[in-house]
Amino acid sequence: MKAYSTELFKEFPPDISKIVTTSSSDKITVLKAKNVFSEPKGFGCYKFVIPGYNMPTAVVEKKKYHLEQKKIFPINPDQIHSFAEERIVNPFMAIFIHKTYMRDFSHILSGKSEIFYNNGTFELNSHITRLLFQFIEETKYKQPGYEFILQSLNTQITVNLLRSMSTKLSSNSNPREYTDLTLIKKTDEFLRNHLCSDFSLDDLASFLNYSPYHFIRIYKKRTGKTPFEYLTELKIQKAKDLLPLRKYSISEVSFLCGFANRTHFSTVFKRIVGLTPSEYKSII
Repeated sequence: MKAYSTELFKEFPPDISKIVTTSSSDKITVLKAKNVFSEPKGFGCYKFVIPGYNMPTAVVEKKKYHLEQKKIFPINPDQIHSFAEERIVNPFMAIFIHKTYMRDFSHILSGKSEIFYNNGTFELNSHITRLLFQFIEETKYKQPGYEFILQSLNTQITVNLLRSMSTKLSSNSNPREYTDLTLIKKTDEFLRNHLCSDFSLDDLASFLNYSPYHFIRIYKKRTGKTPFEYLTELKIQKAKDLLPLRKYSISEVSFLCGFANRTHFSTVFKRIVGLTPSEYKSII
């Protein structure tokens, strides 16, 4: 069984394994940590934070959220998030679930694979807590047959999260004003014209007079990707055009393509292109 953390840690700073406790199956990684960071970051998976005591304010797409102890806070794939300040806190837990795995179970349970959670804290189901502790124990001691138990726990944790958070799913509340094709065209124009602007999914959906959930569902149905996946592709394509030009450094390319910092740019670029920006620049 290849641990999901192996793939996940490619999106973290190099020394992250030294400051967190990791428990991982092939679909889920659970981190226990004491450090929080102010550097904005987005992951290509679903993330759920179970805060410890006195956590700093969370910032997700420019909006601030107070994290409450013994509750859970969902973050969607590729949502840029950070904390208002860096510091050592009481231990907290972060659950990372493979995007496709979670969407597959959502489709089985509700017929909807494109799920997008409203950000905010909600009550943590005690059954989920027990499953997480069993998950941690199985990955720690690796008793005979632990792989089979982890497969079962993958399913139970994912299904219980989907069940308990169904009220946190975005819902359609705004009337449609465009045909689907017109919506795609207007979205494409907006993204190309605001490549380096700081905006959230709510901002984009509001501009088009759609609820975030309804907007992302239609866009994904028509294009096969979310708006922010497409926006990321546009940024990376622009970066590929700029990197060969000697007048721009990698940091300057990162800024011109609308990334928060060079580290995040390098992580996303390598994930999509398969090379770091410096490797791509030297080859081209």
